[in-house]
Amino acid sequence: MQLTKMPTVYPSIFSTIVLLFIILVPVRSAESGNTEKELGDFRDWHAQSFIEKKGKRTCVMWSKPIKSRGKYRKRGEIYAYVTHRPWMKKNNVVSFLAGYNFKRDSEARALVGGAKFILFTDKDVAWTRNAKQDKALVGVMRRGATMTLDGISSRSTRTTDIYSLTGFSKAHDAINKACKVK
Repeated sequence: MQLTKMPTVYPSIFSTIVLLFIILVPVRSAESGNTEKELGDFRDWHAQSFIEKKGKRTCVMWSKPIKSRGKYRKRGEIYAYVTHRPWMKKNNVVSFLAGYNFKRDSEARALVGGAKFILFTDKDVAWTRNAKQDKALVGVMRRGATMTLDGISSRSTRTTDIYSLTGFSKAHDAINKACKVK
């Protein structure tokens, strides 16, 4: 899978606000003379960095699923993200844009090898519960071959998205280097 630019997504209003810094800030930064820096395509993962908040660097990597299952009629964009904001002391933040609103108060589940992570959901985004889980999930993603994300939509449709982890480690190394994260 070749990803060449920041994905265009059409999430809910809440997710637009939540993902504002990931998706929209590069446009704003470009207007002020600070442009995003493409860090590269690493097989199934893409990485870039950009400046936000008065010269503060943010780094993000993302991928689309290689396979999606579920009995749904229409579904929006689907992505997995890992974001570093070292200036906020927020590194390895894992999030998933589902392409639909999750069922209220439902949890999503990420599986990598034998490791299972329960994620909280809000509107159309799922996250790990804390920085410790983020770090653990990124660790198994670096060693894994595929990752499966299971969720339930607001219409009670069960979905399964399978992500390739080919290129994950190299993309992660690239955002670590760009944002000076060890």
